[in-house]
Amino acid sequence: MYYVSWSFRALLLAHASLLLGCLSAAEAVRVRSTIHEVSLEVKREEICMYSHAAEHNEGALIHIKVIHGGKDFDVYVRDPHNKTVYVSYAGEHRSEDRVYFTKRALGEYSYCVDNRPYSGETKIVNFAIGVKSLKRWKDRIDPLMRLMQRSDGYIMGLHDDQMVLRMREGSLREKVNESRKLVLLRGLAETVVVVFVSVLQVVLIKQMFSNKGTRSSA
Repeated sequence: MYYVSWSFRALLLAHASLLLGCLSAAEAVRVRSTIHEVSLEVKREEICMYSHAAEHNEGALIHIKVIHGGKDFDVYVRDPHNKTVYVSYAGEHRSEDRVYFTKRALGEYSYCVDNRPYSGETKIVNFAIGVKSLKRWKDRIDPLMRLMQRSDGYIMGLHDDQMVLRMREGSLREKVNESRKLVLLRGLAETVVVVFVSVLQVVLIKQMFSNKGTRSSA
């Protein structure tokens, strides 16, 4: 009986150890950091750091903090096709700022600090980049994304309509201005003609009376 209870206790301890091992492994996976942090010394140059997007719709967070120097520099985020997905020019960001965006394309993303267009003073900028997969949020995000796409299409349609209306308004305004100029020119021409005819009539009448006076005196 003692042997059986000892075996049961040993089995229980083995299961407990295995459970603790699984929990510790799960805890290790759960708290494993996905944030990469580095401090960049930037002179009159552009310096970039890179991260690889292994999945679609990865959420990314960039924490930018100026350790030394001013904030007169540009920040660029470019996708694997070298297309700018985010830019912040000097004066648009603070000494400490955060940027959130979603990685749509697979491949290497670049995060760059460009210190060339400005004072060129050496700066130390701290970059912290965190990445999180949004797969488990897909069921919640997809309806929102579809709604955003529909809203975006609706807004783009309104924008196109507004552009067409502005073009029509511009053409109508030009026509109105041209018509106004033509009316003014026509009125001026008619005034000149009326004045000329009036002066001509006065001259002719004076000449006619002067001719009659000359005949009567003769």
